[in-house]
Amino acid sequence: MEISKKKFALALFLCAVIGTVGGYGIQNVYFGRHQPMISSANVFLTIQTEMGTYDILVGNIITDYGENATRYGMSNVAFDAKYIALGNSTIVQTKTKLDTEASTLGADRVAGTKTHWTSSGDYAFNVTKKFTFTGDITLNATALCCSDVTDTGDAVSMASFTQTAFANNWNLTITWTWVFNGN
Repeated sequence: MEISKKKFALALFLCAVIGTVGGYGIQNVYFGRHQPMISSANVFLTIQTEMGTYDILVGNIITDYGENATRYGMSNVAFDAKYIALGNSTIVQTKTKLDTEASTLGADRVAGTKTHWTSSGDYAFNVTKKFTFTGDITLNATALCCSDVTDTGDAVSMASFTQTAFANNWNLTITWTWVFNGN
């Protein structure tokens, strides 16, 4: 039995339609329309010295405090994450502050510039701050916090980088980027 080209094309088209509709239906029934909201942060460091400029992307963790903060909304007054802390620390999700937070030589906790934006329909914000050091200081960690008070235990996320000795007049620009993916 020979199948005509028209019947073959029609059968192929119907298979594609049924597969697409069926796949969409299965995805909605078994997986729902929306996936659980995922919040993530990335940290960008720019080090400026008389020898040049160096850009570094470092990993981070969202603290338990930060997970709880996102549950209520990062722009809530109680959880307005816009303060950047520097210091030395091991990074663990259960911590709420850096082990040793710097508070001198231009490395004290300060508010960064917060910018809200969207990325492919997901809401996001950046917090950026440029630090200019007024003496020699060695650092390996940063935290995004909700207040300007040193060591208050309100770090929503933390990141570590290679232990670095910064000299007088060197700059360190830190940009925290948070994306809330609820699609």
